[in-house]
Amino acid sequence: MDKYTKVAVCSRSFSRNQFLRDELLKKFKHVKFNDDGIELEGDVLVEFLKGQDAAIIALEVINEEVLSKLSELKVIGKYGVGLDKLDFKALHKYGVRLGWTPGVNALAVAELALNLSLTILRKTYISNEIVKKKHWKQITGKQLSSLTIGILGCGHVGTEFLRLLSAFNCNLLICDIIDKSDLCKTYNATQVSFNKILEKVDLLSVHLPKKIDTLNIIDNSAISRMKKKSYLVNTARGGIVDELALLDALKTEHLAGAALDVLDKEPPNSYELINHPNCYVTSHIGGSSEEAIIKMGLSAIDGLINHQPAQFFEIYK
Repeated sequence: MDKYTKVAVCSRSFSRNQFLRDELLKKFKHVKFNDDGIELEGDVLVEFLKGQDAAIIALEVINEEVLSKLSELKVIGKYGVGLDKLDFKALHKYGVRLGWTPGVNALAVAELALNLSLTILRKTYISNEIVKKKHWKQITGKQLSSLTIGILGCGHVGTEFLRLLSAFNCNLLICDIIDKSDLCKTYNATQVSFNKILEKVDLLSVHLPKKIDTLNIIDNSAISRMKKKSYLVNTARGGIVDELALLDALKTEHLAGAALDVLDKEPPNSYELINHPNCYVTSHIGGSSEEAIIKMGLSAIDGLINHQPAQFFEIYK
């Protein structure tokens, strides 16, 4: 280990975790943490990373503009699994290597998807608000076990979600660009096309990566093909679901409810969708279990030691 390597930790949750701090300091002597808990972007991010040759990043945008001002940066350890905020062409151009482990927080996100599904189906959030207002009124919801559940994207998180759902004995449909026949046999699921999953499910859970061909894939056209009074859950990335189309579907009651852990803009600059009574929103907490934070942190530390050239990761974009 090069004792002169200077590491900057952008992630706020990593910086707040004493165990991860201690583990990183065992391997690197010169470490700069985001102790002020500030959101790092643009020039603020550049200033934070200036003079560092290694960085641990989470949701920070690393693009041409940023990298062109960071000539000393040589390696990035990715805290978390999303790669949509990384400009791979710029990483390749400036010779910055990347350490990344896919699926490291998959179970945490899958458990949240299950939580959100049950929350909007049983309307527990509505019941809670009623009780807090000193009213006592029973709210009727639906059982997950009686419905057809669709998983759009069956990678690491989608597979974990499928495994969790198999205990509920519900009808399970999956949609993925890769043949998942073996997975379907294991969990008694059926793989169908994109159009078919939209038409057949009572609840659709989105687990796609954010790429050019998945941006706003759940748009007005897609939502119009979903069953009337069906439900939508997104724990993947903001921008995959067209939020204006979703709001319109909730207003017209085409969709009975939606649960989102991710938004196109985080933090949001509009609250109309968030404030809709049939929309339940959490603040991108999918990977924020105590257990997942440790796993992601250790993976990011390992990524500073075991890393690859940027072009190696093009297959994941």
